[in-house]
Amino acid sequence: MSKIPTDIILTDQAASLEEIQNAMLMMMRELYERMDEQSDPAPTHANAAAWGDGLSWLARSVGNVRDNLKQVAASETKGSIR
Repeated sequence: MSKIPTDIILTDQAASLEEIQNAMLMMMRELYERMDEQSDPAPTHANAAAWGDGLSWLARSVGNVRDNLKQVAASETKGSIR
């Protein structure tokens, strides 16, 4: 059984996290846009704002994890070159 290099796994995970983060940011924008519409507001302004804030925090957290994975992958690649 062949072993997949760690840097490839980490890079794939970082890419997946980036896709998740982009989806959350899109949802957050949709929430804020809906919250701003007068004719079709979200269930309540406070609830929509709370959901938007929560999604914003999640998106930042996913971004931080993604960036850390990229750093580890880069150091793994540098270590394998030596």
